[in-house]
Amino acid sequence: MICKIEALHFRCLRYTRRKLLPFQVLVGPNASGKSSFLDTIAFLGDLVHSGLEAAIASRSPQLRDLIWQRGGDTLELVVEMPVPEQKNDLFDNHEYDSCRYEIAVGSMPESGENAIMAERVLLLPGVTEPEPGGEQQSLFPADQTAPDTLSAPRGRGVKTVVHKVPGSNDKFYDEMGTGWDHSFKLGSQRSALANLPEDESRFPIATWFKRMLADGMRSVVLNSRQMRQPSAPGQPTVYRPDGSNLPGVIAAIKERDSQRFTRWITLLQKVLPDLRTIEVVERPEDKHQYLVIHFSPDLRVPSWMVSDGTMKLLALTLPAFLDDFEGTYLIEEPENGLHPRALESVLSALSTTGKGQVLLTTHSPVVISTVSPEQILCFYKTETGATEIVPSTENPTLKDWKGDPNLGLLFADAYMT
Repeated sequence: MICKIEALHFRCLRYTRRKLLPFQVLVGPNASGKSSFLDTIAFLGDLVHSGLEAAIASRSPQLRDLIWQRGGDTLELVVEMPVPEQKNDLFDNHEYDSCRYEIAVGSMPESGENAIMAERVLLLPGVTEPEPGGEQQSLFPADQTAPDTLSAPRGRGVKTVVHKVPGSNDKFYDEMGTGWDHSFKLGSQRSALANLPEDESRFPIATWFKRMLADGMRSVVLNSRQMRQPSAPGQPTVYRPDGSNLPGVIAAIKERDSQRFTRWITLLQKVLPDLRTIEVVERPEDKHQYLVIHFSPDLRVPSWMVSDGTMKLLALTLPAFLDDFEGTYLIEEPENGLHPRALESVLSALSTTGKGQVLLTTHSPVVISTVSPEQILCFYKTETGATEIVPSTENPTLKDWKGDPNLGLLFADAYMT
């Protein structure tokens, strides 16, 4: 999971630095920066997976549109992830709590072409770092003082694993400290992390980090039409963020762990009391699979006759019952198309996904009243148009709140926006 995000001059994020929990809810008015905050993760994932130009082109024809107020020529992003225990166990005398990835993207002064201006992967020891916003502000929301760069100063116990050097070779340093180092000249448009040698014996943490960033950052955009249609044979049983392979995923759960499947059905029955079970049917003529929903007393409904809301309920509650649900999932406004009772079940499932992380945006008082205050990040715009982000527990507008009325009612009355 991602434990920290930093952004400098990215879209409406003039400067932000925030720690993240495994389950986080982003609230705020329209155009307050929630989608931009999520896009810091998606952009880095696209950059490492598909390259710099693809990451930019999928958002805008020109890089300048992604830079704060279209001014300047560089943006910077940072993401940190905690190091898994099995990776840290490889080190005899070192303990690294997290892996930090820093990147600066801008335009080359001479040619104007898009380029990676700086890039580093660092292994960090356990260091307690104060978060911004601890002191009481005289004005709220207000712009924070932005640093010149997000590049962290070299501290004690910090190990550099990847370092892109402009105009020179990109360097890769053996994490174990016992082997030889690599050095390549990749050029200004190729990510050093994306081209990290696939050698887990020398780069165990960086290799894991690269895979998580390239393949583990997923924007959940459910496609109701594809979810209803039969799924072709050969589909992976790993949860797809568009929901197109639900039959295969559900069939795998029933086969591997019938008790998990039963617990999932029990959760769904809180919303659909006449639900009996869900069957995965395979068409003999072409091996395509589709869902059949069994309702009491004896009604069987194929997936192409099921409502959008019910299919969405299935897709958003399923992750809590998957062993292989890993990575970070970005979900915008899950409340759309769901009854409040169904939404409560969805939130209960998404907040208990085990190894996965869920970050979601919402405009729903039901969502806000269901989750804990520690899980809520409030988004505001300052007078300059920059986004300010504060946890609800540090929100000055809630300083006199004693727990009643619930936060959902306060949000509905615009106290949090």
